[in-house]
Amino acid sequence: MPNQLAATPEQLEHIGALAAELVSPRDHVGLGSGKAALAFVRMLGRRIGQEGLRVTGVASSLLTEQVAREHGVPIATLEQVEALELAVDGADEVDPRLNLTKGGGGNLTREKVISGIAKQLVIVVGQEKIVDHLGTNFPVFVEVIEFARPVVVRMLQALGADVTQRRNSDGSPFLTDNGNPYLHCRFGPEALTDPEKLELALRVMPGVVETGLFIGMANEVIVAKLDGGVERRRREN
Repeated sequence: MPNQLAATPEQLEHIGALAAELVSPRDHVGLGSGKAALAFVRMLGRRIGQEGLRVTGVASSLLTEQVAREHGVPIATLEQVEALELAVDGADEVDPRLNLTKGGGGNLTREKVISGIAKQLVIVVGQEKIVDHLGTNFPVFVEVIEFARPVVVRMLQALGADVTQRRNSDGSPFLTDNGNPYLHCRFGPEALTDPEKLELALRVMPGVVETGLFIGMANEVIVAKLDGGVERRRREN
């Protein structure tokens, strides 16, 4: 994993607060996972407490839901909410076209569902997450069903990937909030020159639940720069 200097908690809180300012009264808001996204959740909770802002959140992980409740953010389920005005999430990598790799926290499927029903997806990251091409520092994460795992591994290897299964600290298989195993897939640089093509190839594999390639989904990225500044990047339509 990356060993670059990462954004500080204070920097993440700053960009989390900027993202929280994008939330309007009565919005339904997707709440992402990871350090930067949780900073946004806390800052949103602060706005709710200070301003009486009335919003509803839909959480992408059990941990996010817990943090939201602790900070006074009302939570709803997808049974209750059909669409989101805004979703705010983190990312493992962001390329120049604002394509993303996500899933380092193990929540990529729920994150993609939330992102997919949001009118606007805003990503909050430290500068260390900005890369020239996806796959620079992180593998492509793939969630699969256990029954199909050996088949999917062989198919991924046939595509040239080095595949390992995520495990917990005690050596047991890591399972997502959905109860599924998780694969780390390292591809050569040539495979990720066209991340959209790779995403399609992975999605058609029987047994794949979801992948950590988020292609063409982010509308804006708010970057905490290592010099203490903030950069905002928007995707060109």
